[in-house]
Amino acid sequence: MIDINHPDSEFIFQAGAFTDRIKNYCRKYILETFDNRKIIFEEMEFEGLLLVEFSALHFKENLNIIEDLVNDLNKEIKNLKTINTNSEHGNCTVCNTKLKTFDTLIKERDFRFITVCEKCPNEIYNILNKIDWATGAAFI
Repeated sequence: MIDINHPDSEFIFQAGAFTDRIKNYCRKYILETFDNRKIIFEEMEFEGLLLVEFSALHFKENLNIIEDLVNDLNKEIKNLKTINTNSEHGNCTVCNTKLKTFDTLIKERDFRFITVCEKCPNEIYNILNKIDWATGAAFI
């Protein structure tokens, strides 16, 4: 667990916010049309760019690792960005895998149910988990 009194804790929480935003985009793009997905993927790439800039200031010792991971992230986004196939209703609009919806048991309307694709964002999640380790956000 992270020590909130540590001088770097603020930066670790901010780094975690970058990766959380990208994860949230993964729950959005799976429901969108091809044209709307392109916009979401561009926003994901922009978050990665901001994360590298942020890391250059606050995680200099792991900057090369973070840059390499963001490059891997961008490659995966680029791969997904080119997919334009028809999908069945209730399936991921990218890979046509059956979507799963989970009840989070959180009472707030916007957070109660989460719909995910268990296939195409997996590599993105793996990369983001590695970034969380490089920034310390894995300890939040």
